Amino acid sequence: MALADGNQANVGDVIITRSNDRRLRLTATDWVKNGDRWMITHVAKHGDLTVRHIRSHLTVRLPSDYVRASTGLGYATTIHVAQGVSADTMHGLLTGQESRQELYTMLTRGRHANHLYLQVVGDGDPRNLIRPDTVAPRTPTETLQQILARDEAPLSASTSLRELNDPAARLFQAVQRYTDALHVAAEQVLGPHTIAQLDQADQYIPGLTDEPAWPTLRAHLLTLAAETGKHSLHHLLTVATGGDLGTAVDMAAVLDWRLTALAPTYPGPLRWLPGTPQTLHADRVWGPYLAKRSQLVIDLADQVQNHAFQGDAEPIWTPSGIHPSSALIGDIAVWRAAYGINPQDPRPTGGTQLETLSALWKQRLDRHIAHSTDSSDNARADELQAAHTERRRWHDHSQRPHQQPERRPGGPSAPGR
Repeated sequence: MALADGNQANVGDVIITRSNDRRLRLTATDWVKNGDRWMITHVAKHGDLTVRHIRSHLTVRLPSDYVRASTGLGYATTIHVAQGVSADTMHGLLTGQESRQELYTMLTRGRHANHLYLQVVGDGDPRNLIRPDTVAPRTPTETLQQILARDEAPLSASTSLRELNDPAARLFQAVQRYTDALHVAAEQVLGPHTIAQLDQADQYIPGLTDEPAWPTLRAHLLTLAAETGKHSLHHLLTVATGGDLGTAVDMAAVLDWRLTALAPTYPGPLRWLPGTPQTLHADRVWGPYLAKRSQLVIDLADQVQNHAFQGDAEPIWTPSGIHPSSALIGDIAVWRAAYGINPQDPRPTGGTQLETLSALWKQRLDRHIAHSTDSSDNARADELQAAHTERRRWHDHSQRPHQQPERRPGGPSAPGR
């Protein structure tokens, strides 16, 4: 018998109903509902099914038109529908976006065995926004750690309000929205014709658009084209001639790393974040929007840093024997908040960074942490931080025109924004 999901079912198979129908009654107060699971006990000549409810064991006859429109095999369900369901063996598919509560529900469905299958690659859509996972997919262990760290237990109104007012939590979201907006803005300003030409990059470098890091490279090429006024393919071919790609595990990742040397540096809201190119700054729609997004990142970073200065106890990430300066503690606090690093993570700067400037800045921060044993160096760092803060406050409240790009250094010169 053909079901609505295209599968075939026969006597003994488990099916699930997908819509409520009060006309199909089990008792005077019960009827066929969405999410109910049944075992087929009889298949009639014209396609009607006699089914027995898995829990109540009550039976009902499902008309053929209902079967064709609103049934499917009941062996596979979502986590929410599976609540309260038990089976001998459970096979569960995780994408990494689940919460710890959903993982618990999944892992307690099987009486004798529970098996997990983890999705560790992207969906292959080159039009996705830039995401770090497209450059270096998480390992299965990292995916499970991410799920366990995501707590979606119901929160009280007071707790929700407190979290909404937490500058560290808000900074993570603000950074993500700012960087995503830059790439979306570049794509819209350049127009569909340029986008279509870039998506034909395989004509110049065969297999490039099938590489895992292609969405990231694509987004950076579009942003660079908006910065320089030159076609994105011009920049792609320029970096492609910088060395052999035949031995690269991911050609797009190699080209993306090389691309950083071509990009002019506009001052960003944080030292490792890209600034707004002049083309986007001048756009009447995107210019004001990106300016507000950038200022929000600056304001929240200042709040995070000021809060870090007020603490007396050394942070949890401080290695044994290391005494970081107040300035460095503030910079690390901003870094950890910007990337949403778990407060209990003992690694000062978290895991690997995939963006070139972020990776360079992380290396610099790590070196400063390792060298934080000299009290005179710490005092000097605090003086420099105080001077930098004053300059930043003047910058935030002045009405300066859009800044010209600076020369891109080989890496950040010192911690701080």
